[in-house]
Amino acid sequence: MTLSADNKEHWKLLHHIRLIEAESGKEGLVSTLKELVIQATQDKEDGDGKKKLSSVKPPPVYSSQPTGLAWKAQALVKDLEQMFGITPQRTNSIKEVLSLPFSQQKVLMGALVERLLTGKGAPINDRSGTLEATLGILDFLGPEKKDLVKETFDPLIEYYYSSIKKPYTNYVGHSFRTADGSYNSINFPDVGKAGNNYVRVVNSFAAANEQLPPPHLVFERLLKRPENHFTPHKNGINMLLFYLAILVTHDLFYTDPKNPRRNLTSSYLDLTDQESVRQMKNGLLKNDQWFDKRLVIQPPGVGALLILFNRNHNYIARQLLDFNENGRFTYGQGELLATEEEQDEELFQTARLVNNACFANIITHEYLRTIFGAQQESDFLFNPLAKHSSPVYGNEVSVEFNIIYRWHSAIGQQDEDWLTAVMSVLGAAFTDTKRRQHASMSTPPKQKNSDHSATGTDQSLFDSFIEPFNEHFSKATKAELEKGLPLAGAHRDLNTGLFDDADLVKLLKRGYNQVASEIGNGLNVPASLEHIEIAGIKQARALRCCYFNEFRKFMDLMPLKTFEDFSEKVEVQNALRDLYGTPDKVELYAGVMVERTLQIGLRLPYTMTRGVLSDAINLLQNDRILNQEMSPNTLTNWGYEFSQGDPEHFNRVLPRMINIHFGGAGSRDNPIFTPDQLKNLFVAPQANNA
Repeated sequence: MTLSADNKEHWKLLHHIRLIEAESGKEGLVSTLKELVIQATQDKEDGDGKKKLSSVKPPPVYSSQPTGLAWKAQALVKDLEQMFGITPQRTNSIKEVLSLPFSQQKVLMGALVERLLTGKGAPINDRSGTLEATLGILDFLGPEKKDLVKETFDPLIEYYYSSIKKPYTNYVGHSFRTADGSYNSINFPDVGKAGNNYVRVVNSFAAANEQLPPPHLVFERLLKRPENHFTPHKNGINMLLFYLAILVTHDLFYTDPKNPRRNLTSSYLDLTDQESVRQMKNGLLKNDQWFDKRLVIQPPGVGALLILFNRNHNYIARQLLDFNENGRFTYGQGELLATEEEQDEELFQTARLVNNACFANIITHEYLRTIFGAQQESDFLFNPLAKHSSPVYGNEVSVEFNIIYRWHSAIGQQDEDWLTAVMSVLGAAFTDTKRRQHASMSTPPKQKNSDHSATGTDQSLFDSFIEPFNEHFSKATKAELEKGLPLAGAHRDLNTGLFDDADLVKLLKRGYNQVASEIGNGLNVPASLEHIEIAGIKQARALRCCYFNEFRKFMDLMPLKTFEDFSEKVEVQNALRDLYGTPDKVELYAGVMVERTLQIGLRLPYTMTRGVLSDAINLLQNDRILNQEMSPNTLTNWGYEFSQGDPEHFNRVLPRMINIHFGGAGSRDNPIFTPDQLKNLFVAPQANNA
């Protein structure tokens, strides 16, 4: 018996349904549905030779996008990996389709596949006429077709519901950062706010070590760099990278000297403190000024980087006002901005966000690339912000990561000599400050669970450093100090308050040319930083941090079983054995500093690498501003494009910033950095040429 064309199609479809029932898996579903869609959408005639599909499915409305089979094939290819398996209900619905007239089968099979694809990544062309045709058919179905109706509409209802994500992550009017970091999370506005306590990410369930070694012995035997002994970084990483790292850590961590539980800065990369260094006009900052006195006594290249961001902010604010896209910064009667003060605020906050986007660009394009060992000018990009998230909870820095980000062992030889000289001058002031800090650790103040009654960064403890530091190192005049904080190796113009470009470039070049130290394996922290390391050890103990192996288990890493697992240095292995007795009793502070190192990139110790990357990704992806507001709509078209970097430098923004803001120090024949140097700013030139 010869089967009609319709019967052939019917039996072919029935065969595919049986295959689905037999295979009942993702691969079977995908292969079968693909064939079903092709068959059901073929422009075939019914048995009487007349095309009846048009009477059921109206012609598509005009669309420049693919429709029909072209769209379904494209969508199916995009979504193969996300398809899900067949269910009994869906099997019944497909069987029910086969009992309908063939012209209706074609429409419903297309609708079924579209529903399967709904919400799986492929956009739907709503002008295909599928919805209208499906509703026209389902309107005439009886109760015996209930599985088909349910299967068709359940995903559709879920699709419409899930199109709007909950909980909501953004409100109109919350595009800018607050000064204290609050309201980064709309749902939990206090998360990440300056003045919060550090959080704990790892709870220790091990018995407390009642015989912890004295902190000075931990420093002496595990951390202290032997005199005249320096191990250059094997990959040639320079101190310029660590100048940036100092900005990052000081932006995220500011332990209250009176309460070691408390972080006085916000938990976001937001360059927080504002008003004291603002001009309060045209959105500008005071020339070459910064707030944080802690950074005065850092290697002076750190201050040069801060000034780079200060100048970048002012450049951005001026450009925004010059372009004034759509009159956004115009003020006066009938304008959105009523007063000059409102204009200043709008310009300042917008410029701040663009500058913040530049900071994030440097983190992803320079900093993270270097950690992974990639060239800064390469196609490799580890960017946690590439796919925007919808952060609900915000970010809160932890005491564990406060410990992990202590990279004093990286200090190069020139900066070691610098810090030794600084500490010899400021030793008495530091000793007094640390004594008060230690006393507060012994008797921390009683607090409620959420005490924000005294937020802000009280820097009075650092005032005692400025005068002796300036006398010995900066040598700024009284008139210069009235213009802002001092910077060793540079002087301000008394008319403008600006430092000389050539001086600032020298400070950056000092970091660029200086090879950093190897970081892990122990015994490489400069002796002059003993009191800082001891304070860190005491803080970790006061806040009852977990053991090193507990942290590794939390990070899904195998615990270290022998002291040989820790460091390649025999003297460090022996010291660990003498001080702690067993690997499971090694405290977190000591363990992360003396562990063996990853062999690529920044060569951080293994546990430190794992922790830093997890923390960095959480920090970036949990920041609502970085994910939701870094758009042309908020930054302006010009601001967004500027923050995306220079296409000629693999979309890096740092080379452009250096050339724009320190350009007075260079010329065409003698540039600040040569084109080859700009390709790898965080690798010392001798290593680049090796």
